[in-house]
This record gives sequence, C-alpha cells and structure tokens, in this order.
Amino acid sequence: MPFLLNRRYQNLRRYRQIGEILLRHGFGYLIQQADLIHILPPFRRIQSYKAQDSSLSLATRIRLVFEELGPTFIKFGQILSTRPDLIPPDIIKELEKLQSDVQPVEFLKIQKQIEGELKCSLDQVFDYFEPQPLAAASIGQVHRGRLRDGTEVVVKVQRPNVRQVITADLEILYSLARSVNERLAKNNIDVIGMVSEFSRVLQKELDYTKEARNIERFRYNFRNVENVKVPEVYWSFTTEKILTMEFLDGHKLSEIATLKQSKMDIAKIGNIAAHAFMKQVFEDGFFHADPHPGNLLVLKDGRLGIIDFGMMGRIDEKTMQTLARLLVAVVKKKSEDIIKILMELEAFIAKPSRELVLDLEEVMDYHYGKTLKELDFSQIIEDLLELVRKHPLRMPNEFLLLSKALITLEGTGSALVPDFNVVEVAEPYAKNWMKEYYSPTSVIERGIRSSTEWLETLSKLPSNLDSVLRTMDEGELRIRFQHEGLENFINRLDIISNRIAFGLITGALIVGSSLLFSIDSGPRFLQVPLIGLSGFFIAGIMGLWLLISILRSGRFLSV
Repeated sequence: MPFLLNRRYQNLRRYRQIGEILLRHGFGYLIQQADLIHILPPFRRIQSYKAQDSSLSLATRIRLVFEELGPTFIKFGQILSTRPDLIPPDIIKELEKLQSDVQPVEFLKIQKQIEGELKCSLDQVFDYFEPQPLAAASIGQVHRGRLRDGTEVVVKVQRPNVRQVITADLEILYSLARSVNERLAKNNIDVIGMVSEFSRVLQKELDYTKEARNIERFRYNFRNVENVKVPEVYWSFTTEKILTMEFLDGHKLSEIATLKQSKMDIAKIGNIAAHAFMKQVFEDGFFHADPHPGNLLVLKDGRLGIIDFGMMGRIDEKTMQTLARLLVAVVKKKSEDIIKILMELEAFIAKPSRELVLDLEEVMDYHYGKTLKELDFSQIIEDLLELVRKHPLRMPNEFLLLSKALITLEGTGSALVPDFNVVEVAEPYAKNWMKEYYSPTSVIERGIRSSTEWLETLSKLPSNLDSVLRTMDEGELRIRFQHEGLENFINRLDIISNRIAFGLITGALIVGSSLLFSIDSGPRFLQVPLIGLSGFFIAGIMGLWLLISILRSGRFLSV
C-alpha cells in the first residue's frame, strides 16, 4: 500500500508537470479538454481559460512540449513522425527534429549494469572499454570497446532503471489518451491505439535481444552481397540490456563534406544504398524502416555499412501482391480498383464517399502521363496521405513504414546522386517480382496451397455446423452485444451517483444528529449528547471530503 500511494503521488506530480508545460506553450485549452484542470493549483486554473498568444508556430510549440516532457515523450514524438496518415506535414517536419540525445549516465553506473548482466567484471570481458560514450539516447548509450581476443566492438547499454521510468510514463500516456480519445474519434484518430502501438514498439526496444535477432536476420539476407556490410552480433556478451556487436569503421552518409574530401565515389555509394533497400523490400520482405544518412556508413574499403536495427518493417507475399495491384491501378487510373483494394485492406472506417473518388481521380490526373524521370515519388505519397488524413481511412502500419522509408531513401539518394529517382531504381525489382509471382510454378504452388486450405475448411464444416445446431437445440446459444463509447459515460455516472449518495448520507447524519440533540437521552459530555456530536463530526468530515473532490474536479467554475 505505501508503494502504491507513493507511485500515485509521483504520477500526480508528473501530471502537474505536464499541465504546467502545456500551459507554458499555449495549450491551456487542451488541459480543459483532457479534464486535467483539477491537477493545476487554483491560481493556475484561471490562466488555462485565457486565450494564449505565441509568436512560434503550432508545430514548433508541439515539438518544444515533447522536448520538455523528457525521453519517453520524445520517443513518442519520434514514433508520431512516422504516421503521416494522421499527422500533417508541417508537424511531422518539426517532430523529425526531435533528438534522443540526452545527458549520459556516469560510467560507474554503466559498468555496474554491464557486470550485473554478464555476471563478471568488465576486465574479464574487455581488454579496453571507452568510458566516454559515442552516443547517449533516452533508453541507452553506446560505448566503444575491445574484447580480450582483440576484436573491436561497440556496446549498447541500457540505462539503469529506465524500465520503471518508462512504465510510469506509459501509465500517464494511457490515462491522457483515454481522456482525449472520445473527443478526437470524430477526426478518425484513435489515440489509445496510437499509445498502444507506441507501447509495443517501446517494449521491443527495451529488449536488446530482439534488435540482435534483427541484425542476425539482416546479416543473413546480405551474406552474398559483397558491397554491403552488416555488423556481427556477439551473443556471448549480449542480453536484454546489453548488445555487443562488431564495430564498423567509417563515415556517415550525412558527413558529405568529409566524404568529398576523402575522394569517395559518393554517387556509387548512393546507388549501392538504393539497390540494397530495394533488395530488402522486393526480395527479403524485411527492410530497415529508418534508412536516413546517420544509419548508413561509408567504410574505408568503399563498402556500405548499415547500423541501428531497432525499427524494422516486414512485407509478406500477400502484402507485396496488394502493393503491386495498387500500383497497377494507379498507373491505369482505375479509381474503382483502388477503392476495392483499400476495402480488402480494411482501410475504410466508413463507407467511401463520392468526394473521396473525385479527390482520388484528381491526384491520378495530376501524375498521369509523366515519365519515370518526371515522377516525384515523395509528392505522390504525400498526395495519397493527404487523402488518408482528409477522409475516413486508416492504412496498415507496414504501408506507412514503407512509405516513410522510401521517402527517407529518396531524400538520402537525392543528396548523393544527381537526378536520383527512387521509382527508376525500384522498377526492375518490381518487374522481376511480378515475373516470379505470376510464373507457372508460383501459380501452381499457390493453387495447391489454396486448395488444401479449402479442403481443410470443408472437412471441418459438418462438425462445426453440428456443434452450432446442437447448441441452438439445447437453448444455450448466446449472442453478445457490445456498445462502444459508453465507458466514459458509465464512469461519469458512477462518480455522479457516488457523490449524490455521499451527499445524502451527509445530510442524513446532520438531520439525525440534530434530532439527537433535541432528545434528552444517551451519554453526554458537558451537557452535549455524544452520539449527536459524533454524527456532526462525521458529517463534517464527509462534507469536507466531498467539497475537496468537487474543487479538484475543476467543474465548480462555469465558462
């Protein structure tokens, strides 16, 4: 119980901090909409009703709020920047500026963390370990080292107690999401779903063995590609909180000036990066979801090095087929086919409107007839995502990850290769995939697989039907209904009824105690009936408690 009360107190302090930060950056109206006004001190509540004025743009102020809220919220902002279907371009541009760089943890704590995970002293594993980190982020930091056998490595170490901090912040995020979800539902924004997705991604990042397995799979996929280098994982020195991998010595693609001075063939490296990504998508179905220049290295021998495998995308055969059909429908200007494909993807929240069809045809007319060199892939994706934001559509996460990665790749390629066009690079891979997918062997294999599935379904049909009929005959068939959107109303109704009951009990105590004062019976103290006095005392405490809860709710003001 003391631990629970302490955690609630800490969460209350965090809520107040969030409220203060929102207020400081001109988001006082959000405090009211999210029912957070009661967490602010009374003199600050008045300010939340005032109109806020700021010389900074809305997008900039949103970024500043995330930065001030700390590591967990910075990471949430970074995840939101990968959701162009929900977030407008200007806000995404600002959220992409969010950096996870934070003050590094002191080396003694890092040493203790490593030794606790590896169950031995640092000297037993490393011949050398650099105390100063190469980089420090919200979840962990990276150090250089050298194993006892002379192998140069980088060690990713999770910050001590970061799990407890993230767990507390996620509780607050879920609570905030429940407060605003109903208000944003009309805009097709599922805030609780977004927080759940963020929580899932964050939980993965807290387990470094998952990233290690990503690296292993990626390394296997590129085992026969000579011009691409993927670091090796050293599993003997890898746990959920420690990731030890091969050190890649090179310059990041973002260091263009340094690369030019070293006389590297930048255009060649850019083409290697582009073709490596197309291989990931069309051949492997497993791609790096964040191929920005900071995660791509030019090694001393001219090869491309790839790092940071925390965020990966996956595309199966069915998804790839859907992408191909969607591309063909766009090229042939068949809006009806596009609508059907989106229905198969369960992208529609409501029935597609005539306005959506007209907007879709307008986008296709703008890009129709252009050559590959003339096509602006980023603009095509942005136009389609604008339709998603405007109409009741929700695209699958893998589509969004792929779109984001392709746009990032196009930006990276354009900075390195003159006249870089991601569509031209993708064309031969897409054609080769289509050729293999519709080859006689593949068609026969899929036909056999589908026939087997149908036979299994048909073989189970009699027993399933018999089970349903028997249940109906025995009168045990139950139909379950669930009404969405009543949860918040029921919760508020509970609060209202509890307060009414509380008030009635308080009033009854006052009336009963008054009657006891008028009856000359029972124990007395200084000629005052003790039972009546006790009733007044209890009623006073209950009344004060009720008053405090009303004041804390912030609903005693009328605006």
